[in-house]
Amino acid sequence: MHTTRLLLAAALPLLGACRPDAPPEPPPRLKPLLETLGTHYRPLTRQDTLSSYWAPDSLWADSLFHLTDAYRSQVLLRAQFVPASVAAAAGLDTLRFRRPSSRLELYPHPGYQWSFYSGRSQEIDLTETADKVPLRLALAPTWRYVLSEYRRWPHEAADDPRTEERNAYLVDYPFGVAAEARVSDSVAYVRVFPMRPRVPRPDTLYPYLAHQRPFPWRHQRIPLVADQPDTTRHALLRLRFRVLHHSAD
Repeated sequence: MHTTRLLLAAALPLLGACRPDAPPEPPPRLKPLLETLGTHYRPLTRQDTLSSYWAPDSLWADSLFHLTDAYRSQVLLRAQFVPASVAAAAGLDTLRFRRPSSRLELYPHPGYQWSFYSGRSQEIDLTETADKVPLRLALAPTWRYVLSEYRRWPHEAADDPRTEERNAYLVDYPFGVAAEARVSDSVAYVRVFPMRPRVPRPDTLYPYLAHQRPFPWRHQRIPLVADQPDTTRHALLRLRFRVLHHSAD
């Protein structure tokens, strides 16, 4: 019996090694790239100055400590539309695009990391009368992206190269990422569905607060418009950033 157990114990690692690997994730379905971005789409080229505040744990231990501009870091983040012909000439159409994922590595490498989240929010633009009676409703979806800076732990062991988040820069864009290809810490190419702004939708019943008692709430049927993605095309964007100011450790 003892010999049989030893044979089984020796065979288990071999059996585990013979298991087939998990199937690779299928590549995303890529749509034709736009050559130009017409006026019937929302603009995609833009730049934003983003800030992040950070202070060492030793300062947070002081109950009187508060963040000031001395602990602020800033980056300039640019999103630039790339025409299809330019992408083909530069070989960008051969990049390995992946599906966006918000799953962060347990201990990402030091440097900067992009996170493209699939969840979206709605920006609401409500037109009202002087008496706060709704007249028209416009909805525009936005997606949040995070640019995170990581660095090594101050006292890490040589065999345990862990990192910690140093800064996180947040930005909301009016486009969701369909596929991504990260070239470096500071440059990423993303394929997005271009957005058609304020497409008419069926009228909606909108509640508003009336000032008559005893039933102050009223409902008004008003026109509704909403941004809609063009799911037949992709627009290629180049995302890059430049550090404007980095706070001291």
